[in-house]
Parts: sequence; C-alpha cells; structure tokens
Amino acid sequence: MKVRVIPSPRAALGRVRHVALPSSLPRPDPDEPWLPYLGLRGAEVVMRAVDRRVAYWFAGPLAAALTLCWPAHWRGLRTNLEVVRPGLGRREMRRLLRANVRNFLKAWIDVLQMSHRPLEAWTPWLRTEDAHLLEEARLLGRGVIIVSLHLGSWEAAIAALRENFEGVGLALLAEQVRPIRCFNWLVRNRARVGCQVVPLNVDAVRRGDQAAVHRSGAAAVRQIYRILGAGGVVVIAVDRDLLGTGAEMAFLGHRASIPLGAVEIAARTGAAVLPVSLTRDAQDNYHCRGFAPFTVTLGEEPRAELEAAARRILRTLEPQLRAHPDQWHVMNPIFGPPMAAEEPEPPGLREVAS
Repeated sequence: MKVRVIPSPRAALGRVRHVALPSSLPRPDPDEPWLPYLGLRGAEVVMRAVDRRVAYWFAGPLAAALTLCWPAHWRGLRTNLEVVRPGLGRREMRRLLRANVRNFLKAWIDVLQMSHRPLEAWTPWLRTEDAHLLEEARLLGRGVIIVSLHLGSWEAAIAALRENFEGVGLALLAEQVRPIRCFNWLVRNRARVGCQVVPLNVDAVRRGDQAAVHRSGAAAVRQIYRILGAGGVVVIAVDRDLLGTGAEMAFLGHRASIPLGAVEIAARTGAAVLPVSLTRDAQDNYHCRGFAPFTVTLGEEPRAELEAAARRILRTLEPQLRAHPDQWHVMNPIFGPPMAAEEPEPPGLREVAS
C-alpha cells in the first residue's frame, strides 16, 4: 500500500486550463425564485473574507441549530444513517446526524471558497493512497470511470487533484438541481477547476416525464462516450438511482436500487472502472484512496454480469462508508427491507494487470 502527499505546484493555477462552458446552460423558469441564488452568491462573498478554519468552526453550531430547529429536513438522512449504524441509541444517533450535517456544511464551504481560492492552495490538504492505480487504469487507453459514493468533499478533491488530469478531459455526472440559477453557478465553478459537468434532469423523473428522462439520459451517455473516447476521466456516484432505472441489490445488508449506468458504459467502451473513496480526517485534510481497477466484459448473461460489477463496487466501498458515516451525505431514503448478499461475481470482471 502506497501513501504519498501531493506536493503543491508553484504554477498550478497557470497550468490548469478552464473547461469551456456548455454552449447553452439550462434556462431558469420565469417564475423561479431569486432568493436562493442571491443567498448563494451572498454566502460566496462572505467566504471570500473568512478563513477556512474559521468558517469550519461555525459549521458546528450551525449544524446543531439546523438539526434541532429543522428536524424534518434531515429525516431521510437519518433513515439512511440508521442502516449504516444500526443499533445506535437516540442520543448517539443525534450526535451522528449533527456530525454529518457539520461535514455537509464544510463541503459547501469548500464549494463557496473554490470560486476564489487558488488551485495550488488545495493540494497541501490532500493525501492520496494507492494513487498509482489511476495510472494503471489509464494505461488501457480507453478512458477511466471513477466510481464512488456521496462521501466527503468532492469539490475540494477535484481542485486538488486537477493536475493529475492534465491533457485529458475530466467530467462529473451530476443531478441538475433547482433553482437552475444555482445549478448554472455550480457548473461555472466546476469549469473553473477544469471539470466538466454532465447533467441529469432528475426533475423530469419527479414529474414522470419519461420522454424528458430518456432525452436527458441519452444526452449524458453521448457526452460521456465522447470524453472516454478521447482518453478522459468521468466521475460517477453509484449510491443514488437518479433516473429510477437501477437494479435492486443488497447494499449494507438492505435492498436498494443501484444504478448500472457506470458499469454498462464501461462494458460498452472498454473503459477501466476505478473505485475511489474520499474522506476528511480530524485535521480537515482530504484522504483520497483508490482501489484495484477492473474492466467489464459481457458474455451470455449481460444483465447478471452488470449487476455483479455493481455489487463488486459496493463491496469495495462499503467498509469506507461504515467507517465514515458522518461524511456520507445522501438526503433521500434509499434503503428497503433487509436483503441477503448475492452470489459471487462471475468471470466477466477482470482486474487491470499492474
């Protein structure tokens, strides 16, 4: 196991090339409220004047106030945490929920400070473990799909890791959140650190607009194919079935709908799948750990082999989630009743040779 500290490059900000924004960002609805967007931009201005450590300190009392005064908002998160840490008493669960919301606020502080903090300022806070696995996955020459969970602060990690993706495309599959003005702000912020956003129109799923869901999914797949075809890297979280098209399987011992898009794209393109976890330590440094990459080859039972690949990813990342439940930020309940683990993976999965 290799652990290394990424040195802070002197001229990283000058070397990083900004990603071109999409030709047409989503247009806000005429009746969309301005207040959330103005609040976001106001918080961004405040974060320009506040030191990171000071801002993090305020996250603690703010999390305590939010969980106390707005308990219904965190009900889905609490339901998920009860699966991750079964058997906790009410007091211990309240502590875990507060810690989770505190880290969630820290992640948003990172997002707000990313718009003005030089890229080289992020790298001293990043520790990588088994970073050589990224290069091993890239040696296949067909692109890399980084799969992970909604764990830690990915915005900060993208900023700190950006120099590892020099010369290749880097994209993040993301929910098209509302208000649209806030989403467009996030797209521009991520483009600043060289990360392209591939949006998914989850709003259409909630409306039951299947035609819009199909268009959004097809457009996202085409965009991902282009990036991987050029040897790029795509980051996809696999713990939320945004489009409602996933497969039911055991996740932390409970039934959950898990998206198969990442492994299906890997099978169709030949891209390597690289599981990655990102967590925050007690000193608020970011710990990025890679796991053995693999490829997916479909045979006589493609659906079963795709599900097996997804289960392999879950088995790899579940220990990280159980160790850091205070950093897993999934607000909607995703778990069903208890479910036994499935059979071992079939031979269609092949680890990338070192």
